[in-house]
Amino acid sequence: MKAGQSAKRVATGKSALILLATSDPLFAALCKQALEAATNQKTLVVVSPPELLEKARELAPRHLVLDADGQDVAALAALATKVMLVSDAPIVFVSAYLAPGSTGLSSLLQSIPATFVQKPQGPSSLSLADEEGTPFVAALQAAIAAQQDDDAAADEVDTGWDTKESRPRRKAGAAHD
Repeated sequence: MKAGQSAKRVATGKSALILLATSDPLFAALCKQALEAATNQKTLVVVSPPELLEKARELAPRHLVLDADGQDVAALAALATKVMLVSDAPIVFVSAYLAPGSTGLSSLLQSIPATFVQKPQGPSSLSLADEEGTPFVAALQAAIAAQQDDDAAADEVDTGWDTKESRPRRKAGAAHD
């Protein structure tokens, strides 16, 4: 690709490539497995934060997911700003430690046009492998759909937030309304 050509050309078509930047290999593996199982597609490419800029330029992803855990908020904002210069992909920040309303997350979202998804709580990313993984993947999919201006059906957005036991009752209740 010539220097003057847009990286957007590489991403044309139905590519739904998601680039995940994280320094946590366990979270990367579990997130990749959970997201690909939910979508039945191999769409997630994992890179370390230092590789993000080059890989965003090279792969022209459709979405960027940046793991804020273990990262300095100012350095993460600087990295996201640089990535926005080489990629039009919308950004989703994920973190278990930054919480809605926190100073760090507020300053990050004020400086970068992005959305945020709370990672499952717990001492490690292993919680993605149990019942907390499904709601996280559903929230991540909803954040991505919202950035695409896709019409996400209510049933799909809610998937994972209810249990298998409550789903038949919810559907049965909706049928009687």
